[in-house]
Amino acid sequence: MWIDGKLCRLCLVSSRLSDVYRLNLDSEAPRFLRELSELLEEQSRTEAFTRSFNLVKRMAKSRDPYAGYKRELWNLGWRIARRVEGYLKATGWRLDEALRLAAAANIIDTSVLGYEPVDLEKAIWDRPLIEEIPEIPRGEIVYIAVDNAGEAAVDILLAEALRANGYEVKLAVRSETYEIDVMGEELESTTGIEVVKTPGNKPPVLYLNEGFIIAKGIANLEACLEDKETKETLHLLRAKCSVITTMLKVPKNAPIIATGGTVRRLLNMYNK
Repeated sequence: MWIDGKLCRLCLVSSRLSDVYRLNLDSEAPRFLRELSELLEEQSRTEAFTRSFNLVKRMAKSRDPYAGYKRELWNLGWRIARRVEGYLKATGWRLDEALRLAAAANIIDTSVLGYEPVDLEKAIWDRPLIEEIPEIPRGEIVYIAVDNAGEAAVDILLAEALRANGYEVKLAVRSETYEIDVMGEELESTTGIEVVKTPGNKPPVLYLNEGFIIAKGIANLEACLEDKETKETLHLLRAKCSVITTMLKVPKNAPIIATGGTVRRLLNMYNK
């Protein structure tokens, strides 16, 4: 399923061609576009985006073509996380504040059509324009399906806030590389929180079938919308593209905290 068949496919082509040129694969562009064109017929947005990035990796002959950039993002993320940690400690690890900061941190990206970069050091303090914070059930494991490197440092602080409030927490990541998403090894080397590695490089939220799920970013959100199983999810993201801004009725780059039920209702309205 594509939220918007035309714009999302345009995003796929634009994003992946940007990858090709960003990674200095200019001579491969014509062949890449021929192979990419077949993926435009995919009925699943998730399949099309993950398989197309696998094409990029194959042409780059690299398991992790953005490894260098991700190291830069980690350095940035940890610098900001130290300030965020001091703030959260001063609030007594307030969970609502940790959720707001994690949503605001979803500002980094490389592959969204119309993406407008914003300085994370300033953006981290932006307040959500949709803020739906439910009561997280006690006695259930809370899974955080993480997203980009850099912002993952703030996600770790969200996990710490959950633990400080009496919740058991696990972090879920893709087993294989995808764009600038954080990997399990990177998390395991920086936190004592258990890391769950889901198969392949599809969004990790697809493989979580228990507990309460906090899903970061657009890819996890769209994967949930495609998934036929209804899961108890809470979505933290920025509205980075025109499809999401129109669906959620918010300005570009607005931080969002919304339940899966709310997102599905807004999708139904968007498609009418």
